[in-house]
Amino acid sequence: MFCPNCKKNILLIMEYENIELDFCPDCLGVWLDAEELQWILESQFDERSIFTKTTVDETKKKCPRCQTYMQKVSLPQNDKIVYDICPENHGIWFDRGELENLIQNLPEFPGALSFLQWLKTIFHYQSGQEK
Repeated sequence: MFCPNCKKNILLIMEYENIELDFCPDCLGVWLDAEELQWILESQFDERSIFTKTTVDETKKKCPRCQTYMQKVSLPQNDKIVYDICPENHGIWFDRGELENLIQNLPEFPGALSFLQWLKTIFHYQSGQEK
């Protein structure tokens, strides 16, 4: 799969508790396949139900699985950060830092804290650096 941001970089795989997350080594974006967010947060819910559609003046990205243009969505409690979700339910794309922000906004789920700590450990070497 190619990065929806860079379009030329192949997404690499990193593993979190037997869940394969795809990420771009250049822009540090992360792709979660459908249901991986549920597994990470250790809770059953409809992933699409936590988001609301939003309209922003931002270039649409293509889903790395099906190449369909993704929908722009946000959390109802924090509409300043926009995420990209495949309308065919293949998954969710997170630009650099967006996955961490999402998890911080969902502390009520059992797996949120441990995953957030893991994310900070994995991407710590990049903190403060902009690409």
